[in-house]
Amino acid sequence: MERKGESKSSCDCNGSVWKKTQKKHNVEDVLKMKKTMLIIIIFLLIIVIFIVVGKRIFFPKYDEIEVTGKYEIGCEDYWVTENKEDPFLKNGSPREVQVRVWYPKDYDASDMKLPVVIASHGSCGTIDNNRSLYREFASHGYVVLAVSHPGHAFDTLHSNGKKQKVSMDYMKEMGGMNPQEKTEEAAKLFAEWMELRMTDFSAVMDDFVEKSKQIPDRFESADTSRFVTLGHSAGGSAALGMARIRADVVGVIALESPCMYDIKGVKDGEYIMDDSEYEIPILNVYSDASYSHLHEWKQYRNNVKFLESEKGYYENIYYEGVGHMGLCDLSLASPILAGMLDQTKSEVEPREQLKRLNTDCLDFLQRLSLKKG
Repeated sequence: MERKGESKSSCDCNGSVWKKTQKKHNVEDVLKMKKTMLIIIIFLLIIVIFIVVGKRIFFPKYDEIEVTGKYEIGCEDYWVTENKEDPFLKNGSPREVQVRVWYPKDYDASDMKLPVVIASHGSCGTIDNNRSLYREFASHGYVVLAVSHPGHAFDTLHSNGKKQKVSMDYMKEMGGMNPQEKTEEAAKLFAEWMELRMTDFSAVMDDFVEKSKQIPDRFESADTSRFVTLGHSAGGSAALGMARIRADVVGVIALESPCMYDIKGVKDGEYIMDDSEYEIPILNVYSDASYSHLHEWKQYRNNVKFLESEKGYYENIYYEGVGHMGLCDLSLASPILAGMLDQTKSEVEPREQLKRLNTDCLDFLQRLSLKKG
């Protein structure tokens, strides 16, 4: 006999058990999800705290070094597009160079015209590599064109608002290079780096000359027939190279830089150097990082010539107790990072060292500016 009531009762009981079990599982899932979300939130919070605290530790706030000149300083960015592809983008895009121009706002047009300074950062440096020096020059009437080399700079801001980071290929080249043992490989890389940076230099210089013709009263202090090239590390190597190829370069400030452009080949493991005279004022600046090694490091052979030369237009300064990064503003912006890169702590307080560097470079530049032809 069919017992409908019992069958129905049995089905209701099973359904009730299933619903209770499902409800229990749903609650557990929700709790697990909440727990997971809480863990994620805590993890993200830790990351944010680490970034904020880490940034403050590695990049503490600091006051700008006061300038000593009488002129108010102006600063703006613009871009120069070259007639060549950017080898680091690998998409056929033209190479676009960021330029940050520092200049005196209220320069008296009746005052003496001054050489234009064009500056190049070191490997993985930035457009503000020697910011305090650029500002110091501008306060004394000089126009300074700070160049960011895409692919060689830590980052370069483009006119479309996008940033181009340092090339990993370039990083590998630097990391794997041995200028003392693998001289042929190093000579090849030196030539490639100098061609890239010096082409950027020339493009910016030519562009600035044309801009000055179109708007002659824009930068009233600028004598566009005279340029002084400036650079730190590899940037200084390019600055020295420009004196070899352009007659309008009337002086060079090289902050611990080998004469890479002068290396023309390799024979029996030794660099073949163009050791002809530069015959223009050159200021070479050194720190503990290289000074004691100048006579043994092959790529610095021409620098030794500057040290030993009796020519009055070669000047050399050695800062004792200071590392390579003590010759640029990273030592002020991030003393910890600068110390890590130098693998030593500077014996001189960064602010005082930069003031000393800026004073010495300004003295050289002002004496050079008085010379004509």
